[in-house]
Amino acid sequence: MKKIERLRKKTSNFFFDHFILNSVVSHTRQFLYAIISAAIFAFGFCAFVTPAPGEDFTVVTGGVSGISQNIALVIQMATGEPVGNNTVQAISYFAINIPIFVFAFFAIGKRFAIYTLITVGASSLFISLFSISGGLGEMLASNSLISNSVLSRVIFAGVCTGISSAFAFRGDISCGGIDVFTYYFALRKSTSVGKYGVAINGIIVSLYALLLIFYNPADWDHGVISLLYSIAYLLFVAIIIDAINLRNKKVQITIITKDKNLPHILIANFPHGATEINAHGVYSGGEELVVYMIVSSSEVKRVVALAKKVDLHVFATVTPLAQVYGNFFIKPVE
Repeated sequence: MKKIERLRKKTSNFFFDHFILNSVVSHTRQFLYAIISAAIFAFGFCAFVTPAPGEDFTVVTGGVSGISQNIALVIQMATGEPVGNNTVQAISYFAINIPIFVFAFFAIGKRFAIYTLITVGASSLFISLFSISGGLGEMLASNSLISNSVLSRVIFAGVCTGISSAFAFRGDISCGGIDVFTYYFALRKSTSVGKYGVAINGIIVSLYALLLIFYNPADWDHGVISLLYSIAYLLFVAIIIDAINLRNKKVQITIITKDKNLPHILIANFPHGATEINAHGVYSGGEELVVYMIVSSSEVKRVVALAKKVDLHVFATVTPLAQVYGNFFIKPVE
């Protein structure tokens, strides 16, 4: 353990002294996050979201793609002709994403917006590759175990989309579209990301179901079933995102120690405040300190490790928090 800590410290010091190399590694890391996230999303979309040949049931995905599906359905209602080959969806998807990228550029960060754009572009490329006749996406979509079960498609699609979005969030980027707004709100509210996605996307898929019912009242059950399956899809996405993305999760660490220097050492190493209370040990009968500190979930292990390093007999408890009100420092996104 000590060897790992020393190696980590040496690595940190090395990159601190080599700014250009550190910048290259940082950009390479985010680029890899963007490419892998895009590949996972495209795979899930081609294999599970798009209907198998001969199937007319469509999973409404929410987000900008869901808005595009609504636009296509409105055009179909107005013209009376089915909108084929995803042309309308592709055009509307690109058009809607333009103002979203502008918002991300100014409201969140330039680097965030650029790599989000890379992720969206890579997603389109991978969707084209996975959609090639005889490709992996088409093979899975046509598999009887999947094509005969809408629920299987919903579960697998939700898992893939959730992993894709969470993976992007871990790299301080997003998959574009509504993910930009959910990321922005989560940063401002200092809470989990998934619930904002469910709220926004729930409105989108509900609108699609209502339009479907209005378009064909005789087949109203098709719209209701589409809504239920789409909500299930969104819930799977939200669960996966919040399970993987730890940036916006907060916990309270309560530390009991006899070392009076520990609170100052903790706040010197972590950019958060702390509260200390003088206490009296019932069993030991000695004077002790109770230190309360709110940190991100990703920082817990390092906080506890540092506390044990300072005081071998430290006692610590960790309590998950739903939300934090007030000033809590989160490293800004570039």
